[in-house]
Order: sequence, then C-alpha cells, then structure tokens
Amino acid sequence: MLPLREHDKVVQQNPNSADAYFHRGKAKMPDLSAIADYDDAIRLNPNFAEAYYYRGCMKSYFGSGESTPAARYKALLSAVADFDNAIRLDLDFPELLSAYYRRGLAKYNIDRYEDAIDDFDAALMLKQGDPECLIAEIQELREEAEGILNFYEEGIANINERIRENPVNIRDYKIRGETNGFLGRMEEAVADFKRILELTSEQQIISEIEKHLQQLENTYYWQQYSWRTGN
Repeated sequence: MLPLREHDKVVQQNPNSADAYFHRGKAKMPDLSAIADYDDAIRLNPNFAEAYYYRGCMKSYFGSGESTPAARYKALLSAVADFDNAIRLDLDFPELLSAYYRRGLAKYNIDRYEDAIDDFDAALMLKQGDPECLIAEIQELREEAEGILNFYEEGIANINERIRENPVNIRDYKIRGETNGFLGRMEEAVADFKRILELTSEQQIISEIEKHLQQLENTYYWQQYSWRTGN
C-alpha cells in the first residue's frame, strides 16, 4: 500500500477519480477523515459498492462510541443504509459476508432483531473460507438476537390471550401496539392504534395515539417503548 502522502498526490493529480479518493480513504483507516474520502468516491461514482461498504464500516465503528443514544442510533442507521447499498450494488464483491455480518450487527445494536437474524443467516450461508472465529461470533450473535426476539414474542402472546379474554381493554392494545412499533412491525402497530381510537373518546389517549401514528416512519421514536411488553 502506498504511503498516505502518495495517495494525496494521486488525488491532486486526479481530482475526478473515485478510485483515487477510495484508495486514500482505505489508507487513512481507521481515522475518521476516511469517511470524507469515501463521500467523495461515492459522489463521483454513486455505484461504488466497496466505497459504501467501507464507509458503513467507519460509521459503525465511530457510531458505536457516540455520546448520546440518539446520535448513536442515527450513526448506526446511516451505516445500515451504506451496507444496503453495498449489498444491492454488487453481490459478488469480496467483502460480501462481512457486509451482511456488519449490517446485521448494526441492526442488532438498534434493536432490529428480526432483520439482524436475516443478515446473520445470509452471512452464515457464505461462510466458506472465512475464519472460524468470525463464524462463531456470527452464530453467537444470531442466538442472542433470537433469544431477545423470543422474549418479546412471548410477551405479545400473553397480551394476545388477554385481548381474547377482554377485547375492549385499551391498555393491552396500547402495549401491544407500542411493542410492535419498537420491533418495526408497523402494520400490526397501526391495527392496534386504530382499534384504540375505535374504543375510546378520552382526548388524552386519542392525542397520544395520533402522535404514534404520525411517528410511524421515525424509527428512533419507538426506542422508548422497548420495555412495554414486560410491563
């Protein structure tokens, strides 16, 4: 690999080369300034799968250390978007297993457990030739994600039973709806919220449910309801 100063020269001589910025970004890693080079590489070549992949890696690395939960969530969500593009643009590039693994890990860290399991499964299908320690880590993370998801599934099953016994209990619909919102199951959440609006005329409840319906696309909003099923 060229020294960084040589990459600087290449960029100066080829300011419109996506490859020049990309290789300088790799030379800078793990310094945060590498992200700016990947930004330029993608600006010049929006279909640059590897640039998305490495930028996603950097966002995950630095995002995990953000000082506030909101900033951490935002950074990891942005990393997921980069891994989405990397996987979508070139399914044959060498870092494919790592892209699925890292996307799954980012999703796991923002509580998208079902999606994380799908990514871990995809990574495990590509495991040939990869280090056994990495495969073991992916398998362990998958088991952890499945265990957490099962906790919520059991809670929802208990609420389902309570609703069958008493189909007009607003509190049960609210807890189930908010839990589904947390899990990213928005269709199920909307059905519960609409049922609440049919059952109540209490303005405070109506206002809260209407706010929920307005925030369906705001994934960070639902993090506050991670505790609901066990309540």
